[in-house]
Amino acid sequence: MALTNREFRALMRLPGLRARLRGVAEGVATRTRANLAAARVDAEVTVEEGIRPRGRSYARVIHDDPFGEFGTKDVPRHRALGRAIGGK
Repeated sequence: MALTNREFRALMRLPGLRARLRGVAEGVATRTRANLAAARVDAEVTVEEGIRPRGRSYARVIHDDPFGEFGTKDVPRHRALGRAIGGK
């Protein structure tokens, strides 16, 4: 049985589902902060949440160290966010 578009959008707006997404993102944010601290990087980590235009809920973790995630020739790579979500 497939959900209609209206049912899907209603499901994505449920407070319990959005709270779960926020909780998972907060856990990733906590691990990201720990990884940044271990790399001795002073960066702010925030969680942003909302609903995409087609109705899907999201929660994302953002940090303001633009080059450290992947590194440059002058900035060492630390992969704080990638490691927090289980990336290699």
